[in-house]
Amino acid sequence: MALQGAEPDFAPQRVSFMRSLAIQARTMNALAVRFMVTRYGRENVGFLWVILEPMILCVGVMVIWSFLKGSIEHGVQIVAFAFSSYMPLTLQRHVSSSGVFMLRLSKAILLNHRYITHIDSLTSRMFMEFIGTSAACLVIYTILLAIGLIEPAYDLGTMLIGWLMMGCIATGFACIYAGASECSEVVEKFFQPVQYFLLPVSGTFFMVDWLPSNLHQYITYVPTVNAFEMFRAGLFGPNVTTHYFVLYGFSCGAIMIAVGLLLIEWVQDRVQA
Repeated sequence: MALQGAEPDFAPQRVSFMRSLAIQARTMNALAVRFMVTRYGRENVGFLWVILEPMILCVGVMVIWSFLKGSIEHGVQIVAFAFSSYMPLTLQRHVSSSGVFMLRLSKAILLNHRYITHIDSLTSRMFMEFIGTSAACLVIYTILLAIGLIEPAYDLGTMLIGWLMMGCIATGFACIYAGASECSEVVEKFFQPVQYFLLPVSGTFFMVDWLPSNLHQYITYVPTVNAFEMFRAGLFGPNVTTHYFVLYGFSCGAIMIAVGLLLIEWVQDRVQA
């Protein structure tokens, strides 16, 4: 008489949503640490370069602007204006640049860990850049406030929303660059020129109210202008007149993210091959 044993159950176990979220968070954290070690190494300050790099660049720009432009411009402290210009710009550049060739760079990870996707790798890299630049922004703001070079922010909540808007827009750029750079290597060659061409209209070097009134409506069609204006509205308060549209800025970022994800979905089979 043959013995009949219970058949093994190969069905995947159900995992609760919170458990899945915790696993995903650990995966993102591990990938971010891996990218930091690969980029900065373990020697000297190591991970601190994630914060120190944008800090050094921003402080350098503020010093140069102070010498070139004096202490006040259009009734705004030049140090505070440089801070409100270069920190959001650094966020946009660091997060968006993380998408270039990110899919092929993460190919080795995917070969060894089949449950990690291209989106996981890209998200962890963008998250690392966002957290590092945000920490640098907070440290610089605290130091400038402590030594009296800037006034306390009028509305930190408005500043934060403007910062998140810039992060959303930068994420959209990163997703598009991630997909487009796998379609053609020419995209990588044009990345830096495009960044510089957009700089004059990005809102980095001006406030909308400084422009002729007939240009106000048109310049706010540039998504990053809304993020800069909202960040400055929270920093300067009623001392300056700002022009921004919250829904428009976040909508542009969401649309770019959707387009980028479609591009990634389209090219990821080619990358895996």
